Amino acid sequence: MGDLPKAIEYYQHSLTEHRTPEVLAKLRAAEKQQIETERLSYIDPEKADEAREKGNRLFKSADFAGAVKAYTEMIKRAPEDPRGYSNRAAALQKLISLPEAVKDCDLAIKKDPTFMRAYVRKAQLFLAMKDYSKCLDACDEATAADTEKKHTREIEEASKKCMYAMYSAREGETEEETMARIQRDPELVSIISDPIMQSILQQAKQNPQALNEHMKNPMIGTKIRKLMAAGEPRSTAPHPDDLLATNFV
Repeated sequence: MGDLPKAIEYYQHSLTEHRTPEVLAKLRAAEKQQIETERLSYIDPEKADEAREKGNRLFKSADFAGAVKAYTEMIKRAPEDPRGYSNRAAALQKLISLPEAVKDCDLAIKKDPTFMRAYVRKAQLFLAMKDYSKCLDACDEATAADTEKKHTREIEEASKKCMYAMYSAREGETEEETMARIQRDPELVSIISDPIMQSILQQAKQNPQALNEHMKNPMIGTKIRKLMAAGEPRSTAPHPDDLLATNFV
Protein backbone atom coordinates (compact mmCIF):
# COMPACT_ATOMS: atom_id res chain seq x y z
CA MET A 1 0.00 0.00 0.00
CA GLY A 2 3.03 2.27 0.14
CA ASP A 3 2.59 2.94 3.87
CA LEU A 4 6.21 2.21 4.77
CA PRO A 5 6.13 3.64 8.33
CA LYS A 6 3.25 1.31 9.26
CA ALA A 7 4.92 -1.63 7.54
CA ILE A 8 8.10 -0.99 9.55
CA GLU A 9 6.08 -0.65 12.77
CA TYR A 10 4.33 -4.00 12.30
CA TYR A 11 7.48 -5.82 11.22
CA GLN A 12 9.05 -4.58 14.47
CA HIS A 13 6.03 -5.84 16.45
CA SER A 14 6.33 -9.20 14.71
CA LEU A 15 9.99 -9.49 15.67
CA THR A 16 9.21 -8.85 19.33
CA GLU A 17 6.84 -11.85 19.22
CA HIS A 18 9.06 -14.16 17.21
CA ARG A 19 12.40 -13.16 15.67
CA THR A 20 12.98 -14.85 12.31
CA PRO A 21 15.52 -14.10 9.54
CA GLU A 22 12.73 -13.76 6.99
CA VAL A 23 10.87 -11.00 8.87
CA LEU A 24 14.17 -9.27 9.77
CA ALA A 25 15.11 -9.16 6.09
CA LYS A 26 11.70 -7.66 5.24
CA LEU A 27 12.15 -5.02 7.94
CA ARG A 28 15.60 -4.06 6.63
CA ALA A 29 14.25 -3.83 3.07
CA ALA A 30 11.33 -1.62 4.19
CA GLU A 31 13.70 0.62 6.20
CA LYS A 32 16.04 0.95 3.22
CA GLN A 33 13.13 1.79 0.92
CA GLN A 34 11.86 4.35 3.44
CA ILE A 35 15.25 6.08 3.56
CA GLU A 36 15.40 6.25 -0.24
CA THR A 37 11.82 7.53 -0.45
CA GLU A 38 12.60 10.28 2.05
CA ARG A 39 15.77 11.20 0.15
CA LEU A 40 13.94 11.49 -3.17
CA SER A 41 11.08 13.45 -1.64
CA TYR A 42 13.63 15.95 -0.26
CA ILE A 43 14.96 16.86 -3.70
CA ASP A 44 13.84 20.36 -4.62
CA PRO A 45 15.77 22.50 -7.19
CA GLU A 46 14.31 25.79 -5.90
CA LYS A 47 15.27 25.11 -2.30
CA ALA A 48 18.66 23.91 -3.54
CA ASP A 49 19.25 27.33 -5.13
CA GLU A 50 18.20 29.02 -1.90
CA ALA A 51 20.68 26.89 0.05
CA ARG A 52 23.43 27.65 -2.48
CA GLU A 53 22.83 31.39 -2.25
CA LYS A 54 22.80 31.18 1.53
CA GLY A 55 26.07 29.25 1.43
CA ASN A 56 27.60 31.89 -0.85
CA ARG A 57 26.58 34.68 1.53
CA LEU A 58 28.00 32.83 4.53
CA PHE A 59 31.22 32.07 2.63
CA LYS A 60 31.68 35.74 1.74
CA SER A 61 31.15 36.70 5.38
CA ALA A 62 33.84 34.13 6.39
CA ASP A 63 31.34 31.87 8.19
CA PHE A 64 32.84 28.79 6.60
CA ALA A 65 31.26 26.28 8.98
CA GLY A 66 27.85 27.80 8.21
CA ALA A 67 28.67 27.68 4.49
CA VAL A 68 29.49 23.95 4.73
CA LYS A 69 26.11 23.37 6.38
CA ALA A 70 24.29 25.35 3.70
CA TYR A 71 26.09 23.61 0.84
CA THR A 72 25.35 20.24 2.45
CA GLU A 73 21.68 21.21 2.41
CA MET A 74 22.05 22.13 -1.26
CA ILE A 75 23.55 18.71 -1.99
CA LYS A 76 20.61 16.99 -0.31
CA ARG A 77 18.19 19.13 -2.32
CA ALA A 78 20.07 18.69 -5.63
CA PRO A 79 22.42 15.67 -5.36
CA GLU A 80 23.27 15.68 -9.08
CA ASP A 81 24.42 19.33 -9.16
CA PRO A 82 28.26 19.42 -9.05
CA ARG A 83 28.27 23.00 -7.73
CA GLY A 84 27.17 21.88 -4.28
CA TYR A 85 30.15 19.56 -3.86
CA SER A 86 32.63 22.05 -5.36
CA ASN A 87 31.36 24.92 -3.22
CA ARG A 88 31.48 22.78 -0.09
CA ALA A 89 35.05 21.82 -1.01
CA ALA A 90 35.95 25.52 -1.08
CA ALA A 91 34.45 26.03 2.38
CA LEU A 92 36.14 22.91 3.72
CA GLN A 93 39.46 24.19 2.38
CA LYS A 94 39.04 27.34 4.47
CA LEU A 95 38.44 25.10 7.50
CA ILE A 96 41.67 23.19 6.65
CA SER A 97 39.66 20.00 6.08
CA LEU A 98 41.66 19.31 2.93
CA PRO A 99 41.18 15.53 2.44
CA GLU A 100 37.41 15.97 2.79
CA ALA A 101 37.54 18.82 0.27
CA VAL A 102 39.37 16.57 -2.23
CA LYS A 103 36.61 13.95 -1.83
CA ASP A 104 34.00 16.61 -2.64
CA CYS A 105 35.95 17.61 -5.77
CA ASP A 106 35.97 13.96 -6.87
CA LEU A 107 32.21 13.78 -6.27
CA ALA A 108 31.66 16.93 -8.34
CA ILE A 109 33.73 15.46 -11.19
CA LYS A 110 31.80 12.19 -10.95
CA LYS A 111 28.51 14.08 -11.23
CA ASP A 112 29.78 16.14 -14.18
CA PRO A 113 33.11 15.19 -15.83
CA THR A 114 33.13 18.56 -17.65
CA PHE A 115 32.88 20.65 -14.46
CA MET A 116 36.30 22.32 -14.66
CA ARG A 117 36.10 24.25 -11.39
CA ALA A 118 36.36 20.98 -9.47
CA TYR A 119 39.44 19.86 -11.42
CA VAL A 120 41.28 23.12 -10.76
CA ARG A 121 40.26 23.18 -7.11
CA LYS A 122 41.46 19.60 -6.67
CA ALA A 123 44.92 20.54 -7.97
CA GLN A 124 45.02 23.56 -5.65
CA LEU A 125 44.05 21.37 -2.69
CA PHE A 126 46.85 18.90 -3.32
CA LEU A 127 49.24 21.85 -3.57
CA ALA A 128 48.02 23.13 -0.19
CA MET A 129 48.51 19.62 1.22
CA LYS A 130 52.09 19.63 -0.17
CA ASP A 131 51.26 16.43 -2.04
CA TYR A 132 53.09 17.65 -5.11
CA SER A 133 52.98 14.41 -7.06
CA LYS A 134 49.17 14.25 -6.84
CA CYS A 135 49.00 17.96 -7.63
CA LEU A 136 50.80 17.35 -10.93
CA ASP A 137 48.49 14.40 -11.64
CA ALA A 138 45.48 16.64 -10.95
CA CYS A 139 46.89 19.29 -13.30
CA ASP A 140 47.23 16.69 -16.05
CA GLU A 141 43.69 15.49 -15.33
CA ALA A 142 42.44 19.07 -15.57
CA THR A 143 44.32 19.68 -18.82
CA ALA A 144 42.76 16.60 -20.40
CA ALA A 145 39.27 17.67 -19.29
CA ASP A 146 39.72 21.28 -20.45
CA THR A 147 38.92 20.56 -24.08
CA GLU A 148 38.01 24.19 -24.79
CA LYS A 149 41.26 25.45 -23.19
CA LYS A 150 39.41 28.03 -21.10
CA HIS A 151 41.25 27.18 -17.88
CA THR A 152 44.81 26.85 -19.17
CA ARG A 153 46.04 29.84 -17.15
CA GLU A 154 44.67 28.50 -13.85
CA ILE A 155 46.08 25.04 -14.48
CA GLU A 156 49.47 26.44 -15.46
CA GLU A 157 49.51 28.58 -12.33
CA ALA A 158 48.86 25.58 -10.08
CA SER A 159 51.47 23.52 -11.93
CA LYS A 160 54.06 26.30 -11.74
CA LYS A 161 53.50 26.79 -8.01
CA CYS A 162 53.86 23.05 -7.52
CA MET A 163 57.11 22.99 -9.48
CA TYR A 164 58.52 25.90 -7.50
CA ALA A 165 57.60 24.21 -4.21
CA MET A 166 59.28 20.97 -5.27
CA TYR A 167 62.31 22.84 -6.62
CA SER A 168 62.67 24.89 -3.43
CA ALA A 169 62.42 21.78 -1.25
CA ARG A 170 65.56 20.32 -2.81
CA GLU A 171 67.65 23.49 -3.11
CA GLY A 172 70.99 23.12 -1.40
CA GLU A 173 70.82 19.33 -1.31
CA THR A 174 73.83 17.23 -2.12
CA GLU A 175 73.42 14.53 -4.75
CA GLU A 176 73.48 11.90 -1.98
CA GLU A 177 70.73 13.69 -0.05
CA THR A 178 68.61 13.97 -3.18
CA MET A 179 68.93 10.27 -3.96
CA ALA A 180 68.13 9.34 -0.35
CA ARG A 181 64.96 11.46 -0.48
CA ILE A 182 63.91 9.97 -3.82
CA GLN A 183 64.43 6.45 -2.48
CA ARG A 184 61.95 7.22 0.30
CA ASP A 185 59.21 8.05 -2.24
CA PRO A 186 57.53 4.84 -3.53
CA GLU A 187 56.14 6.54 -6.62
CA LEU A 188 59.49 7.99 -7.67
CA VAL A 189 61.17 4.64 -7.04
CA SER A 190 58.54 2.99 -9.24
CA ILE A 191 59.17 5.49 -12.04
CA ILE A 192 62.94 5.09 -11.85
CA SER A 193 62.60 1.29 -11.83
CA ASP A 194 60.53 1.31 -15.02
CA PRO A 195 62.76 -0.01 -17.86
CA ILE A 196 61.25 2.47 -20.31
CA MET A 197 62.00 5.39 -17.99
CA GLN A 198 65.52 4.05 -17.38
CA SER A 199 66.11 4.14 -21.13
CA ILE A 200 64.72 7.70 -21.36
CA LEU A 201 66.87 8.90 -18.44
CA GLN A 202 69.97 7.35 -19.99
CA GLN A 203 69.18 9.06 -23.25
CA ALA A 204 68.65 12.37 -21.41
CA LYS A 205 72.14 12.20 -19.93
CA GLN A 206 73.58 12.01 -23.43
CA ASN A 207 71.13 14.44 -25.03
CA PRO A 208 69.04 16.60 -22.61
CA GLN A 209 67.08 18.06 -25.54
CA ALA A 210 65.62 14.62 -26.23
CA LEU A 211 63.41 15.08 -23.18
CA ASN A 212 61.33 17.64 -25.06
CA GLU A 213 60.28 14.96 -27.53
CA HIS A 214 59.39 12.50 -24.77
CA MET A 215 57.34 15.18 -23.01
CA LYS A 216 54.87 15.09 -25.88
CA ASN A 217 53.59 11.78 -24.50
CA PRO A 218 51.28 12.88 -21.63
CA MET A 219 51.96 9.81 -19.46
CA ILE A 220 55.74 9.94 -19.95
CA GLY A 221 55.70 13.72 -19.62
CA THR A 222 54.10 13.54 -16.19
CA LYS A 223 56.70 11.06 -14.97
CA ILE A 224 59.57 13.16 -16.34
CA ARG A 225 58.25 16.33 -14.68
CA LYS A 226 57.96 14.52 -11.35
CA LEU A 227 61.52 13.24 -11.59
CA MET A 228 62.88 16.60 -12.70
CA ALA A 229 61.09 18.49 -9.93
CA ALA A 230 62.37 15.94 -7.42
CA GLY A 231 65.92 16.43 -8.70
CA GLU A 232 66.41 13.33 -10.84
CA PRO A 233 68.20 13.29 -13.20
CA ARG A 234 70.24 16.05 -11.52
CA SER A 235 72.27 16.76 -14.59
CA THR A 236 69.13 17.66 -16.55
CA ALA A 237 66.89 18.99 -13.77
CA PRO A 238 65.89 22.51 -14.88
CA HIS A 239 64.31 25.45 -13.15
CA PRO A 240 60.48 25.38 -12.86
CA ASP A 241 60.18 28.11 -15.51
CA ASP A 242 61.86 25.77 -17.98
CA LEU A 243 59.74 22.84 -16.87
CA LEU A 244 56.55 24.77 -17.46
CA ALA A 245 57.48 25.38 -21.09
CA THR A 246 56.96 21.68 -21.75
CA ASN A 247 54.17 21.17 -19.25
CA PHE A 248 51.22 21.49 -21.63
CA VAL A 249 52.10 20.07 -25.00
